[in-house]
Amino acid sequence: MPSLDSDHNGSLQIGNTIAEMKKVVDFVDRFCAIHHLPRNIANDVNLCLDEILNNTISYGYDDQDEHSILVTLSITGNWMIAEIKDDGKPFDPRQSVSPNPLDGLQARRIGGVGLHFVKALMDEVDYVRKQGYNHVRLKKKLQPSD
Repeated sequence: MPSLDSDHNGSLQIGNTIAEMKKVVDFVDRFCAIHHLPRNIANDVNLCLDEILNNTISYGYDDQDEHSILVTLSITGNWMIAEIKDDGKPFDPRQSVSPNPLDGLQARRIGGVGLHFVKALMDEVDYVRKQGYNHVRLKKKLQPSD
């Protein structure tokens, strides 16, 4: 069950299965609605979380064990911040190589397109590996209210 508070913070713990990702979409949509954020912010954050979580769940674990992934949302100043913490294999999404748009489809390597979208849609993408956990931080600048 997600935890949302009035201090612009919320967190959700999910398992490492693709089926759990629906909970994240609902969590982001609720968080954005509570804080009166525009639909495009929710869409961008959902798309980026989907990409990061899908990669983590699909490629981050060498075993079939259950693992927990923590998703935290917050608003600080004019920023919406989404953080993902997992115990999967080390992976820095900032290090992915963007596909060359001039390459034909036949010449392109598989993968990398989704992470290219993450970097394009978010204003900042940060990563650190500490104490056996990946910490990915996605930051989206919010427009000042009129």
